[in-house]
Amino acid sequence: MPIETLSSEALGAHGAPYGTSSLPQENSETSLEIRARSLLASSVRTIGDGSHPYIYPTPCESINGVVDSTATLIIARIFSKLQRSDLAWNFLITLFSAQGSNGFLPRYVYLNRTAIEESAFEGAAWEDFIGPYPGPKLFHSSPEGYVPQLPATKKKKKRANANDPKYEAKVNIWSSNTIMAPPYHATSILEIFYLSNQTTNDVNNLQLFYHKLLKWHEYLHKNVVSNCSASSIDIDQNHEEANPVPCITVRHPWETEIDMTSPLWSDALQNVTKIVEAEGWSWNSDLTPIPAHVKSSFDYPGDRTYNSILYLLQCLSDHGEENNANNENMKKEQSSNNEHFHSVCPFQMIDVGFTAALSKADADLLQIGQILVDKNRITQHSSWEVMADATRRSHRSKRMLHQLWGSDKGTFFNQVVNLQLNSSVTNSNDRYSSNDTTQIKLPIGSNFLAMWDRLSNSTMVESMSSQLLQHSGQFSFYCGEYMLWSRGCGESYATTEEESSWPSIQFLLNYHISKGLKHNKEVGLGHFVQSSTLNLLCGLPNSDESDLTNCLQSQQFSRAYNATSQIPLGKDECGLTSTLTAAIALDMLIADKVFRYESEPPISSSSVIVLIAMEMVVAFGIGVACLVLSLNLMRRAKADEEGDAFFEIREERQGEEELLVRSPVESDTEDMGGNHHDVMAGSETGPWSLELISRFNPMKLWERRHMHPQ
Repeated sequence: MPIETLSSEALGAHGAPYGTSSLPQENSETSLEIRARSLLASSVRTIGDGSHPYIYPTPCESINGVVDSTATLIIARIFSKLQRSDLAWNFLITLFSAQGSNGFLPRYVYLNRTAIEESAFEGAAWEDFIGPYPGPKLFHSSPEGYVPQLPATKKKKKRANANDPKYEAKVNIWSSNTIMAPPYHATSILEIFYLSNQTTNDVNNLQLFYHKLLKWHEYLHKNVVSNCSASSIDIDQNHEEANPVPCITVRHPWETEIDMTSPLWSDALQNVTKIVEAEGWSWNSDLTPIPAHVKSSFDYPGDRTYNSILYLLQCLSDHGEENNANNENMKKEQSSNNEHFHSVCPFQMIDVGFTAALSKADADLLQIGQILVDKNRITQHSSWEVMADATRRSHRSKRMLHQLWGSDKGTFFNQVVNLQLNSSVTNSNDRYSSNDTTQIKLPIGSNFLAMWDRLSNSTMVESMSSQLLQHSGQFSFYCGEYMLWSRGCGESYATTEEESSWPSIQFLLNYHISKGLKHNKEVGLGHFVQSSTLNLLCGLPNSDESDLTNCLQSQQFSRAYNATSQIPLGKDECGLTSTLTAAIALDMLIADKVFRYESEPPISSSSVIVLIAMEMVVAFGIGVACLVLSLNLMRRAKADEEGDAFFEIREERQGEEELLVRSPVESDTEDMGGNHHDVMAGSETGPWSLELISRFNPMKLWERRHMHPQ
């Protein structure tokens, strides 16, 4: 149900706008901003009971229970900017509720609450399509590890999963099977924290999602990064390596942000299309064809391409886990066949936008860890190994991105893996293998998504920036009054009335590129792309004289506009009330505050005083103990010296006593008459008898002196 209390005022006062002439002043609120706030306020939904409700933004007014990953992250960002970080964190909690035990995060999350009698429900229906979006029924099975982990019940302390029949969920959580989300999560969560008031609750949530992000990035780098070697070797010298750089591949078009009508897909899906046409395969569910409302959507690519997309989806649903880059059997085959890459399904592609998103997200995950260290939430020692792994991954993803550069055209290109059927593989399923990739050298707007991450080579930035401003040529994109055309100016376009045959201006693409230009210090050009986007949305001329306070009252929030006619695209039920477009408009209108945070002191000042006092007491006790011990040692040393002197005197006199005292051994004596007598020595008492000598023993003299004191 919508949260009706979230009015424009409840979403917070807008901040200072960007310093461009076409943006409103600080205390003015345009009709565009008012409508965008109103649409976002009405888009907030809750499902579930009071004990554990799920709060999420719906993609448009008429769709319920569908949570799109990219749209949710951008909407959460603007809510945090509008001082509603509490709702932003709740959106993310709902999004991450579908995270698998292996760390996987899906592109789509579906929420459903069915009544006991199963005759009524709220949220997403178990259908193949929900409006223009794919429905949960398309993703009919999830391998172990990908199943959403549901909250623990009172009877169970362990987290249950959606496939557990013993778990009675109040809210059903389904996901897009093994179709993963573009990895913008770490970047969005870091910026949501920066834009918040950074309260204790904000820090708690940052710490909560940090551990979830670690699992997500571990999944990406261990399960998705493959050993395929990209064909381009035009890498910046700072990123050269002796060994080939691995690459991260997408396994389905829905894992990218490339529009389905892009000419790229006819080239990238060639292998799949050949199989579909050879087998005569076509999609039908319960003998039901593709619905008319799906075909009427502005981004429907046509039956040929869409059947290839659905065929690939079925393949992944049937063999999703087997298609893992980290699969042990695949590793064994890889080592035995000396191939770089293996796949069950006939499609893998290295996507520029996905790789750039991962590269920036890896760096932002490092920054989140540093913030938590500075906030005393994790210790430097305990996080050292984790941070070291994250640093290595960040460097690797940066190299993967730079490997997609095409120096001959001065831009980045997607690369498709040249998969060939490998019948020699001993497995129940036919495997595809390859050891190389091919660049798809097409002039399409998604090539510029590489600038989402900061590029270390300024030549790359300059080359792509010039293409954005050129009016003619194959790789030129300032083709009309507004920026940015989805295809280059040199392309020939059909003169049919079908919307999919014409270039479009897509708000999500413009949003990413405008921010990417600022990431790469092209601030002026980034502002220009942003102003052009807002002028198009308001129906104003794209010039410095345009004032957004004169924005038309009837503006519509479509996901894309026709590039030549400037007409909003989308006649379906969700085409003109896109909450993603509303969030992008607000994010462009309202300035970000400076991204900074304050480190917490190691401990409070009062604790420091107590600790110092305790240390002084301990130090004083140790000093006293040392003094007493020293005195005892001195007394012992003096006594030892007196004993040693006595033993020296005793040894000197011992020799003299032996001469004076006769030995008690029997001896023969001779008298004056010459007669011999056997006598016992010492038997006679003389002047130097033993008794007499014993009386003069110093020890006895000392004893008598002390026993009879004077």
